[in-house]
Amino acid sequence: MNNDNRFVISVLVLFALIMGAVPAWAQDTNLLDDCVTAYDSTQDYFPNKVAPTLAENFTVEYFNHYKMVTVTDAFENAEPFTYVLVQCGTPAPSAEDFPADAQFLEVPVESMIAMSTTQIPHLQQLDQLDKLVGLDSFLYVSNAEVVGMVERGELVEVGFGGEVNVELVLETAPDVVMTYGFNPDTDAHPVLIESGIFTALNAEWRESTPLGRAEWIKYTSLFFNAEAQAQSAYDSIATAYGEARALAQQVAVVDRPIVLWNSFSTWTEGWLIPGAQTYVGALIQDAGGIIALGETAPEDSTLLSFEAVYADALEADLWVINEFGMLTLEDLLAQDARFADFAAVTNGAVWNDNLDVNANGGNNYYELGVTNPHLVLQDLVAMFHPQLLPNHEFRFYRQFEPLQ
Repeated sequence: MNNDNRFVISVLVLFALIMGAVPAWAQDTNLLDDCVTAYDSTQDYFPNKVAPTLAENFTVEYFNHYKMVTVTDAFENAEPFTYVLVQCGTPAPSAEDFPADAQFLEVPVESMIAMSTTQIPHLQQLDQLDKLVGLDSFLYVSNAEVVGMVERGELVEVGFGGEVNVELVLETAPDVVMTYGFNPDTDAHPVLIESGIFTALNAEWRESTPLGRAEWIKYTSLFFNAEAQAQSAYDSIATAYGEARALAQQVAVVDRPIVLWNSFSTWTEGWLIPGAQTYVGALIQDAGGIIALGETAPEDSTLLSFEAVYADALEADLWVINEFGMLTLEDLLAQDARFADFAAVTNGAVWNDNLDVNANGGNNYYELGVTNPHLVLQDLVAMFHPQLLPNHEFRFYRQFEPLQ
């Protein structure tokens, strides 16, 4: 082809671009920091997409320049919450096409207030921690980088639930507040939404599987256009979880320990036993354990009397206690001397999840562990079957020292 022909073709292509006959460019990654400067209705502005595979309480539908996100079962009897996330620099779709209470937001967001420490690992693993501008409370944070942000005065503390400091939130002007729901009469979200603050409900705690909860990192990513980062992070978590589970499943059923979970609480007047189909039940079974009394209510956790547990779980091989401030066997026996009769106490096989707790009682098990269940599972496998992970360094769990 001679130079004259090349020139003619170049002119024709340029003319076609100007007239909009073909897209000027093909976006191959989501915009993490920028807005669209020349909107093209035919352009897919979200080439990086995610979809929940195990998480059951959120969905996302992609359109060329916006995403429709739906959160269901955020709390008991909750109606669905709808969020329309519009790529900044593009027109918002008509509100008439969505539920009347749908909230609209331009993405990627530049600032977030997180009302739960479980959202901190999301931001860190998505490389978006610099977008954090506030928390409900500083007391229970474990993440060292966020603690540093608190110490430098970079974050605001807005309070809990319905007592949230709306004025401070409005003054801080975050793009989004991410919170959770238990009871609308006492939750933060009704107050915040009424004040015109974009508020996103996170329902990860309603998921019944460890990887289902971990998959909510994809939900958070939708607000930052960080789907590619979320998919990569989740794939790594799921792979590590699967490897630990496969290791534990090699153990014959007859060699799996019976695991007693929790302890009797005077506050609830009962002993909370996880069912086989619950979040904790999945962790125990995936780690190669058998839940003591887990068949009592397979699909839920159930409160049993001290006497019922004493009668049927006294000989459990291991005992895992999840109670704040319970640091020694002496602490345990101070609550009830009958605890000394349990085989796990006699055999020195009592553990708790208080290995990584800050001075205010903030437990990293409930911060880092929710998004990274592979770390929890690895601890449990090492507890239940120490021969499988002989050099394991525990992340969340510690074994009680035997009685002197």
